[in-house]
Amino acid sequence: MPINIVFRKTGKEIKAAIQKRLDARNHLLDEFLRDTKKVRSYLIRNTQPDYAHRGQSGYILYSKDDISSEDRQEIAQLCRRIFQIEQELHRLSLIAIHLQDDQVFDLSFNDLIGYGFDATLESE
Repeated sequence: MPINIVFRKTGKEIKAAIQKRLDARNHLLDEFLRDTKKVRSYLIRNTQPDYAHRGQSGYILYSKDDISSEDRQEIAQLCRRIFQIEQELHRLSLIAIHLQDDQVFDLSFNDLIGYGFDATLESE
């Protein structure tokens, strides 16, 4: 039988955990966008189908700096992940805006993880 542990956290503690998580997520997104050659190549290649249409003549030529098909698939997966991260950023920002520092909340274990609390014993 699982034990239901309740974690008591203030709005200020939740905001601090959320901010830490937001900073880490934004860093991930910024890191991806800094590689402008890769992003540009992906945008260009992503507009073209992976297969030739029946009756279509000619070849598609890519430069030596263009990404491979494997990179393209990897970036497509990353873009799906970015969408999920963006949703998480909006959700966490909305929560943080509406919390008051002195409010106390009972959080479940999943809530604790979802807001970005980690395993350190430091108290803010």
